[in-house]
Amino acid sequence: MMMFEPKRQHPAYILSVLIEQIKNVIIPIIILLISGDKGSIFQYLFAAVLVVFPVASAIIKWYRFSYCLTEDEFRIRSGLFVIENTFIQKERIQSIAINAGFIQQLFNVVSVRIETAGGKKAEGVLNAIPKDEALALKNEILRSKKKKIDVNVTEENQKPVDEPTVDYCTKVDTKKLILAGLTSFEVGIAFAVLASLFSQIEDLLPKSLYGALYNQIQSFTYMMFFFVFLGCLLLSLIFSTLRYVLKFANFTVQRIENRLIISRGIFEKNEFTVSTKRIQGVVIKEGILRQLFGYATVYVEAVGMGDSQEYGRHVLHPFIKKRDVPLFLNHFLPSIVYGEIYHLAPKRARRTYYARNIIIFLLIASGIVLLPFIQFWAFGIVLIGIFIGELGYRNAGYSLLDRTVILRSGYFSRTTAILPKERIQVLIGEQSILQKRVKLKSIYITILSSQFGHTYQVNHLDERDVNRMIGWFS
Repeated sequence: MMMFEPKRQHPAYILSVLIEQIKNVIIPIIILLISGDKGSIFQYLFAAVLVVFPVASAIIKWYRFSYCLTEDEFRIRSGLFVIENTFIQKERIQSIAINAGFIQQLFNVVSVRIETAGGKKAEGVLNAIPKDEALALKNEILRSKKKKIDVNVTEENQKPVDEPTVDYCTKVDTKKLILAGLTSFEVGIAFAVLASLFSQIEDLLPKSLYGALYNQIQSFTYMMFFFVFLGCLLLSLIFSTLRYVLKFANFTVQRIENRLIISRGIFEKNEFTVSTKRIQGVVIKEGILRQLFGYATVYVEAVGMGDSQEYGRHVLHPFIKKRDVPLFLNHFLPSIVYGEIYHLAPKRARRTYYARNIIIFLLIASGIVLLPFIQFWAFGIVLIGIFIGELGYRNAGYSLLDRTVILRSGYFSRTTAILPKERIQVLIGEQSILQKRVKLKSIYITILSSQFGHTYQVNHLDERDVNRMIGWFS
């Protein structure tokens, strides 16, 4: 498929841009309409401007946006007031992601994200094009890189491409996703959403109702506040679990030859395709609750495959038994060698982990000791610092294999990074004056999975162990 003639996106793009812009002004519009003098001409004119401007902007953006695919490159022309031309060489394209949000599914269109090596964000984004055209675009780009397409695409005067055999495929059922959501420990996000809604309640509720509610809250006893807190905690847990289930619903990962295809979502369907040759490392994360049940999340670090929701990584499996990880990686990423952590931080490092946390929590205790009702317990929180230091000490460790280094660190959440030697960009051993006295060192290893790379570290390892890793890398 060759698309030499510039094309515009589907008109559904106008609606998606409009919704995105309306979200930024909806709260000011509501506040403007329910506050001040009723019937004010200025009030309604300003609200109308806030609505009309995003509509006009969305239409102009759609009209000024065009794209085409030539023999050598992918081109995008866009801009509202200033025209911007983007040229992406086919051989520089590292990953192609096809997504379909709720609005896009209504119109049977998808969005396409095209990323290159080391890009901080997607260099080419098409927000609304027909699904068959997106697959044909993906097919043509992969053909130019001498790869085979992973779906059947029938073009005019061309025979259908045979669907390649799926080497391995894994799906995650809903029951596991519910347990994953309950143990994801994302209650803080839900609390932030509730707090944001509560901060707007004074503007949204009538003054009489708000005043009555405020007076009622002032009459609460400590026990009532405790039950309200538990209710908010339960609501946040339900919200965070539902969010997690919807995010990873229909999660499927397939390996077809040397490509991984990851798909997920209901209201927003996402599909990512990446070559296994572009994977820089694997990360295994275990939250404190998941450690109790023996589960973990597996991520991949890949060039041009950053996911902003996952801190630049991408989820390879959202909820897997820790003991099943070696077999899972052997099926999907046979080039990644994974083993247990054999070298832990030395016993003398325990005091170093304790010291930093004790100092931090002593400062916190000194700041709150004058508050009523908690003078007796203030310095008891130093025990929390000791507990956190113990977690950090127990989690610190590494393994050095033939062509792979495995680093493990963390406090409440434990992170294990599996880094092939040929993917490491920088390896640094650092030693402070205090560490030198007790013969300890910290290790920092950087891989190039984004524009600025991603660094993993383990603090307070034995000096000889860090020197051994430096010698192994040199």
